[in-house]
Amino acid sequence: MKTHKIGIGILGTGKRGVYFAGNYFGKHPDCRLVGLCDIRSESLDFAKATLGDIPATTSLEQFLQMPELDAVVITSNHFAHAEHALAALQAKKHVYLEKPMADTIADCDRMIRAGIESERVFMIGLELRYCSLMEEMHRLIRAGEIGDIRIGHVTDNVSVGGDYYYHGIRRRKAYITSLLLEKGTHSLDLANWLVDASPVKVYCSGGIDVFGGREPNDKRCRDCADQNSCPYYVDINRGVKMDYGGILLKDDLCVYAQECDVHDNSIVVIDYDNGVRVSYTECHFTPEYTREFTFTGTKGKIYGLYNNEQDYKITVQKRHTRELNTYYPERRTGGHGGGDLSIVNTFVDLVKKGEPTMPGVWGARDSAAIALAAEQSAESGLPVTIPRLQSLHPIMVR
Repeated sequence: MKTHKIGIGILGTGKRGVYFAGNYFGKHPDCRLVGLCDIRSESLDFAKATLGDIPATTSLEQFLQMPELDAVVITSNHFAHAEHALAALQAKKHVYLEKPMADTIADCDRMIRAGIESERVFMIGLELRYCSLMEEMHRLIRAGEIGDIRIGHVTDNVSVGGDYYYHGIRRRKAYITSLLLEKGTHSLDLANWLVDASPVKVYCSGGIDVFGGREPNDKRCRDCADQNSCPYYVDINRGVKMDYGGILLKDDLCVYAQECDVHDNSIVVIDYDNGVRVSYTECHFTPEYTREFTFTGTKGKIYGLYNNEQDYKITVQKRHTRELNTYYPERRTGGHGGGDLSIVNTFVDLVKKGEPTMPGVWGARDSAAIALAAEQSAESGLPVTIPRLQSLHPIMVR
């Protein structure tokens, strides 16, 4: 007797979508790729050349009507997330949505209501929750190793910020709102998850202190006389290797152009509804590419180090004693420290189980809310209060 394979459709066939389809969903024994959708025909051509002759369309309506489509993997640009997720949920499809959740808190809340009404699996791609470092930190904190968390600090050291963001359209607030939303929601979500609370107030100070400048907006690396000396020179024919694998074919606009207005460094202070306070620092011109997590509780302090090489390390120091324990979480295969593979497997298992659930959606909403409130605060110079999520539902899992 043949078992039904879950029909997976990819909505947004850029590099991330093709990477997820080819490396994970397309190789999962319980899934098969049944449809592709993108507004750009050249993107669909690239996807079909990589993934095979899969039915493809530029029409969202036609895509959602494909007869074998059970679940939609949304990897489109995040300004389209709300439109795409709402349409897929209203069409009664299971949804896996890449982070960040949406560009406004109101859209996040609309998506949550639609997810509840759909009675399907609605999951946000917060794959770092599923890497071994964060799973172990979460376990230790929940086991009471440091008591009740009262204060914390999270750091995103982003050595690749210039290469990833300032050569193209992502250097403009009008396109991505902020790098706190584009990049920071991973670490902000992990902070929310570890302190097990929702943010209520945010203050942020940020600036653009390395990138941007006086160069013309149409100046490109390919025509620049400083190719041999500029640390941010990029060869458009070679692209840039992404941290989750694969090569990003990108623009080569000058990182010192006048139109660059997205902050390249920010400090955020977050107050939570359980009294915890956390600071978050994001910098896009550091020497290293790491994430660092420090939380102090009533019984001690925990520190965790993340990098893409998976040189993971956790230390737990007890208060009033000399006890210091060190942990080295296991290395796993796959992007984001094995998180990509683990979250895909979790999503597929939930779809197979057939019960409505929304794991991580609450946290995804809160992480986007922090980033959006922080951008508002940085512009106004004032703290910003985050509206509470009005109605919770049993299928929402923090």
